[in-house]
Amino acid sequence: MHVTTDSGTSETLLSRRTMLNTSATAAGLFAVSHPLSSAVSEEAAALRVQTVLGSVPAERLGVTLMHEHAPLVDWSELFETSPAPIAPVRSEMLAKTAGLLDAFHHSLNKSEGPGAVVETTPIRVGRYPKLLVDLAKRTKVHLIASSGFWCEALAPQHPWAVRMSVQKGGVDRMAELFVREITKGMEDPSGSWGERYTDIRAGIIKIGTSTYLRPSERACHIAAAIASQETGCPITTHTTTGGGLEEAELLLKRGASPGKVIIGHQGHMDDRENEEADDYHRLIARLGCYVQFDRVGHAEYAVPKQARQIVKLIEGGFLKQVLVSHDHAPYYCPNYAAAEKRPADWKAASPDYTTATTELAAELRKMGVSAADLRTLLLENPQRALAFAVA
Repeated sequence: MHVTTDSGTSETLLSRRTMLNTSATAAGLFAVSHPLSSAVSEEAAALRVQTVLGSVPAERLGVTLMHEHAPLVDWSELFETSPAPIAPVRSEMLAKTAGLLDAFHHSLNKSEGPGAVVETTPIRVGRYPKLLVDLAKRTKVHLIASSGFWCEALAPQHPWAVRMSVQKGGVDRMAELFVREITKGMEDPSGSWGERYTDIRAGIIKIGTSTYLRPSERACHIAAAIASQETGCPITTHTTTGGGLEEAELLLKRGASPGKVIIGHQGHMDDRENEEADDYHRLIARLGCYVQFDRVGHAEYAVPKQARQIVKLIEGGFLKQVLVSHDHAPYYCPNYAAAEKRPADWKAASPDYTTATTELAAELRKMGVSAADLRTLLLENPQRALAFAVA
């Protein structure tokens, strides 16, 4: 997760982005008219995407951002402290985040919309299912929520995950938790761990690794593979300058389907050595997994750099295994280790959820990517990755 602050955004960048946004909306991302087909096969019709408002046919998503945080992230429980208070700023969070999602929606034309966002905040790091429902009701953008546990890269893993990872039979219980969240409803964080549940279902499993896969992270991966195998639900991952190939190999070894494994945070030092690890990306793609460039526009993930790596995969024949996003969060609590927190502790940002649909799309077109291939990348690949036989 990265946060884009209000300060430091130049007028030149805003002007360029506005120009690109206007151009993309007028002409469409795919340059030619590609109306969404209403005719789907019987097999495809049985596969749906689980959003926080219920399941929808995959073809209704439109262009999809595959790794975002909306409206917030809070690591407090990772440091065994109380979460930052939401009630005093809840209305502000909803209004601002809905506006940001609406801007993404309006960057798409009719054949590309309404748009969808995969909300990749997993269990107990700022995931509030009822808040997500309220947000989804304020925007036309579909929201897909995540089960799973975060990794140990920048903070300790959640104590609930650590406990299950070392207990006898704990991995199976963790898998059962993920399955329950996918088939019945996500845990309600207002109670003790696992005490209460909502009827709001997750539509993806989020897990992660540090630069090197750690034991508790390995347990989460095995649990995710079990849950994915049982439900068909996709898995999306966090990586930390390395670890993506190890994640893919472990998940596949434990029974996950390659077409439901998304290796995330690619685009910078992914093999721990090279700025642009094109050969490494091809190794992941050859396993049948998705390679996801989901920090588009951040400092070390500049748009031209991401575009070059995406084009390399397309040239290698892996167009149908590429996904994109930004990894943005409108609200973040930086005082996560403090024993007590105040509403003023929330740090607000103004992330742009349109960089992929404006600047990245423009850069890819400039590099020769066709309208049809852009459609595959931004619309068809996410639909295929996210759809499963929803219970």
